[in-house]
Parts: sequence; structure tokens; C-alpha cells
Amino acid sequence: MKKINISYLNLPAQSPSLELNLALSEKVHRENVKVRHKFFMCDRALSSCSVNLLNKRSICDICTFKAKKGFEVFHKRNPNSELITISKKDLFKTHTKKINQTTKEELLLGVHSTIGSQLRLDNMEILNQKWRKIKQNMYNSSIGLYSFFDNILKKNNVDNFIIFNGRLSCARPLVCVSKNNHINYKLFDATNNGQIPMYSTNEMFHSINFEKKNALKTYVKFFNESKNIAAEYMRKKLNSLETNDKVYTKDQKKGHIDNSIRLLKKPLISIFVSSDDEYRFIGSDWAQYGLVDQIDGIYSLIRSNLKKEYDFVVKMHPNQKKMHPSIDKRYAELSKHVNLLFPDNKTDTYSLISYSDLIINFCSTVGAEANYLRKPVVQIGASRFRALPVANYVSNIEEAIDIISSKKVKIMPKRASVVYFCYHGKTQFKLESYKYVEDGVFKYGDELIKTSFLMRIRAVYDKLIQGYHRGDTDFFSKLSLYIPNLIFGTTRVK
Repeated sequence: MKKINISYLNLPAQSPSLELNLALSEKVHRENVKVRHKFFMCDRALSSCSVNLLNKRSICDICTFKAKKGFEVFHKRNPNSELITISKKDLFKTHTKKINQTTKEELLLGVHSTIGSQLRLDNMEILNQKWRKIKQNMYNSSIGLYSFFDNILKKNNVDNFIIFNGRLSCARPLVCVSKNNHINYKLFDATNNGQIPMYSTNEMFHSINFEKKNALKTYVKFFNESKNIAAEYMRKKLNSLETNDKVYTKDQKKGHIDNSIRLLKKPLISIFVSSDDEYRFIGSDWAQYGLVDQIDGIYSLIRSNLKKEYDFVVKMHPNQKKMHPSIDKRYAELSKHVNLLFPDNKTDTYSLISYSDLIINFCSTVGAEANYLRKPVVQIGASRFRALPVANYVSNIEEAIDIISSKKVKIMPKRASVVYFCYHGKTQFKLESYKYVEDGVFKYGDELIKTSFLMRIRAVYDKLIQGYHRGDTDFFSKLSLYIPNLIFGTTRVK
């Protein structure tokens, strides 16, 4: 049986996922052009996915149009390829209940991860009726995708399976089915609004081992420059300049610390929180380090014996501006019991770090940055840098309280942060046929892949309805973003 490579063109309406898919597929294909490359395209097969929650026809039209147009460009450059469409009937025909419980739980994790990202929510128990229906449709589609590709992988000699991201409901089934059939899967994505492409083989991007492996690889490659790379990375962070990461601190006032914090008399512990939805549904390698409830944990910290010796301040992450109302309510209540700096507070993150005696961190890269600035850091639970000696690691709140009260907290090696910053300061990933032109504009093979203006107009209402269900109520404030996107077919984001 001849070998083939396959790609799933999921979310092509959402550039640059399409352009990245085609570019990575080309990279894989050109390693051996005699191996046929088969693209599978969703043709209204899914009842719900992250780009089309409500299964609206107009959005499906954009997806299928762009997928077909993108494949035409690929086929012109790489003739030994073909496009195969997947319909609802195809998913139904292969639908099987012979999926073990572990796989079902993994598929559900992908659904929860998608919904969590849409709603900025970490508790699926409080979904309303509309979202419970979306969740069920998404899960059924995930089961269908798993079953369909299980059949494909068992009947073909597949060498590589190219998949977008791997975390979402229309991608996690493909990762699971690849693992269960012992097929190589290659994931792709990009950081900083599509500027920096990235890819992996048989490993999730958010995997702690992936971060460690690539950080060490980059550090070794740029060893002689590593200190300068880290210094430049940190200089940009301190000045809210663009790095390979998104700049979250640009609205903060450099050097500013709220006077209410400066008036505190005891040594200061600053607690940096992040969005629970970002890491709660990632996977088992994160869960093994402890997935604590940050707000409950903070209550335990501020009520412990540590309050006799320390004052506390909680700094919310700027990306927590649009959390689910249920989470906003919990933070509002927490603010009655501790000094809490909300996401739009002007206090400068790095000035606060310097002003603090000790940093407690949940997930955020602030942990690595504070260590570089020579502050002792206690990291509770998992983080992307957990496998590097950047912080004093604990799995739960009780361990954090114990290590602080017993004076066992140490300042960790600065080099650990240097290693991590090398990875973020120097990319290892190259895709020759992918090009970031500007925010919202991407090319594959030097070609722009766009829909018609009429097609975009037809989808406006359905996109507004979808935005409404996500809680996006500030439509008018984003007109300066939406109107150019509509007219020019770009995908700029804030």
C-alpha cells in the first residue's frame, strides 16, 4: 500500500490558519513529492465549530470557498495532491460508539477548551441552554470527526497528518485518532497575530515538554548571544515593545504604582493571576502539576498566618478584561478582602515586581520575568516554563504557604530565565511559502486567498449573532476594525 500524507483544512475562514496549513503541508510534501498529499475539507459536515458555533450557512460558504481556492493554489504548486470533501453523511456513515472512555474525555476536553476560549469561562456547569446545545453539537461533531478519520487511517498507509493547533474541538479528535493509530501528527499555529509560525511533531504546543525542548534547543544554538537576546527581550518587555509575544502592558503607565499599594507597611507579596480558561483544558501534562482555583487559593493565602508578616496585592492580567461575568463577579467580591488591581489598572507590572519582596505566580510568564529581575518567585501549579528551574514550584496553596512561612523560598538561577527568553526571542520555525504581510493580511505561495465582497456581506448578520452569543456587546466601538475587514477581506484583530 502506497504512503500518503493528509491534511485537514479546518477553520479556513479564519486566516492565517488556512495559509499556515497549506505552507506546512507543502513543507511536508516536498520532503518526498512522490508521496501523494490528500486534503480533507469540511463541507458543512460539522454541526458546530469554533469559527461557526451556530452552523450558519453563510459562514460555511466562506470556509468552503477559501478552502477550495487555497487548495487550487497548492495543487498548482504541488500537482501530486487532491481535495476530498467531508459531508454530514460521511460523518454519520462512519459514526461509531466503539470509542473508549479515555478518548471521549479527551474529545470533551477539546470542546470545553473551545467554549472556554469563546466565553472566557472555566466552569462548564453554568452554561445556559443555548450554550449547552452548542456544546452537544460540538461534541457530536468531534465524535464524528474521530470516527471518520479512524476509518481513513485504518484503510490507508498514512505517513503524516497535518492539523491546526490540536487543542480545539475540530482538531483534538484528529490528534487523538492519530495517537491511537500510531500515525505522526504535525500541528501548526502562529503567535503574535500570525507573525511567527510554529509547528510540532507528535506534541501539543502547550505541552510543557515542548516548551522545555525548544527553549533548550534555541539556547544551545544561540549560546554565545543568549545573554544579549534575553536582555533585549526584557528591555522590550519593560518598555511595552513588541516581542514574539503579544504586548499586554501597553496601556499601563511606566513606573506607576497605585498609592494604595505604596501606603502598605509590611513586606509585600504580589500575586499575579491569569485566565483559568487558558490552561484548565489543555491536557494531562498540565494537570499533573495541579490546576488550582486561583481565586479560592488567594482567599486561603490572605487568610493564612502569612498575613501577620506580609501585605498582599493581586495583579490581574490585562487579558482578563473580557472574562465571563461569573468570573468578574468573583474577582469583584475578592477585591473587598485584598488589594486587587483590575485589568485596566495603570500600575506598571514591572515596577510592581521591583517594589515587591516576593512574587506568587499562577501560569503567567511574569514568573520567568520576575526571576530575571532577581525576585524570589513561588509558582503554584503548572506553567509553560514549569520544566525549567525558573521558580520555587509547588502544586497547591498549602505548599505555597508552607514554603513561604518556613523561609525556604530561594531566588532561582537567572540562566533559567535566559534559556526561556531565548526561545521567545529567536524563532526556530520556518515556512518558506507562508508570509505575514501586515496585521490581518497573509499570503501562501505569494498569493492572497480571499472571498468575494458579496460573500462577506452575507455573513455579517450571522457573525453579529455569533458575537452576541459570545457576549461581544461593544460592536460599535470596533467599527473601525470591522469595516476595513469587511471591505478589504482582511482579518485584523485588536
